[in-house]
Amino acid sequence: MQTGGIRGWAAVTALAVGIFVLITIEELPIGVLSVMAPDLGVSEGVGGLAVTVPGVLAALVAMATPVIVRGLDRRLVLVIALVCVALSCLLSVLAPSFAVLLLARLFAGVAIGLYWAVLPLVALGQVDARHSARALTLAFSGTGGALVLGVPLATWIGTHLGWREAFAVVGGAALLLAVVIAVLVRPVRTEVPVTASMMLGAARSRGVRFAIGLTALLVTAQFITYSFVSPILQQRAGVPLERISMMLLVFGIAGLAGNFAIAAVIRHSAPAAVTLIAAGLLLSLLAVLLVVQGPVSALAVMPVWGAFAGAASVSIQSFVNSEAHGAVQEGTALNSAAFNVSIALGAALGGLLLDGVGMTAMMLVSVLLAASGLALVLRYRATVPEPEPAPAL
Repeated sequence: MQTGGIRGWAAVTALAVGIFVLITIEELPIGVLSVMAPDLGVSEGVGGLAVTVPGVLAALVAMATPVIVRGLDRRLVLVIALVCVALSCLLSVLAPSFAVLLLARLFAGVAIGLYWAVLPLVALGQVDARHSARALTLAFSGTGGALVLGVPLATWIGTHLGWREAFAVVGGAALLLAVVIAVLVRPVRTEVPVTASMMLGAARSRGVRFAIGLTALLVTAQFITYSFVSPILQQRAGVPLERISMMLLVFGIAGLAGNFAIAAVIRHSAPAAVTLIAAGLLLSLLAVLLVVQGPVSALAVMPVWGAFAGAASVSIQSFVNSEAHGAVQEGTALNSAAFNVSIALGAALGGLLLDGVGMTAMMLVSVLLAASGLALVLRYRATVPEPEPAPAL
């Protein structure tokens, strides 16, 4: 099958828009938490469960996806995921209580798990192998794009028009994109179906185990604090509610820039890229804890934090590609599961800490976990020889 060309890159762009929608729906409750939680009669800490519930389910679905779909066209898996997003949004719009909202978020969890587990494979199937790093960078740019436009726009809609309207907009976008992907993206199937034993074999790979551990530490650290960025900005930095979306926009623009900027480091060395990300996230979370005391300091810290956060997913996925050694699909599924469990764990732990011991202690836990992640990276690089740099793309 001939890959590449205008259609191939247009297809990868469509996949990026898809992850844009997935990240937006996953993190939408974060942006509208300050208006959604009171409307449904729960605390902001409890409201964080709207991020935790889909994250846990997404992890289970991501691990099972390679085994379940077997010879199925991965493009169809993406379409099914986007339809699940639309259904989740419809139920969220109609939810009369927080319990029903959590039920709606189950469909979001299924969607996230399906999409993340097959996205890299489908993206690589649209272009020639020599363009793999560029294809992954473009595909994962949807993560930063969601932070740039998706979450801030949804936050603006939620605070000005209503949080239900924000869910409605995302649901409509998901249905439209499902049609685009079905038409534009080339079919992608794997020659050898993945079995449960292959998944276990991948889990025993040192590189995959390291990626999972790093994801668990860094993403949990990130989402303990980021899940409650709205109350942090309001209560700690004194940012008015109507300007929260602007702060998230600054965070997201930097995240998108970081996603593309890290590509040069990835081409040289994926381990070097994850080292840079681990150090950057540690310093960023430390700055949120120690520096963010007013609107000006918040505006200074948010873009730095966003740049490193936006580059995390593509860096760790590229590490899996370079270190999984023949088990990239299985390693991707396991890492996707770890990513989503870590989002869920971060939101849940952050909520417990926020309600139990306060905002400062919550952010301190984030810093300690990020420091552990950096220590893990340094240990791995001290015991594994550096790979040869990839050829220039």
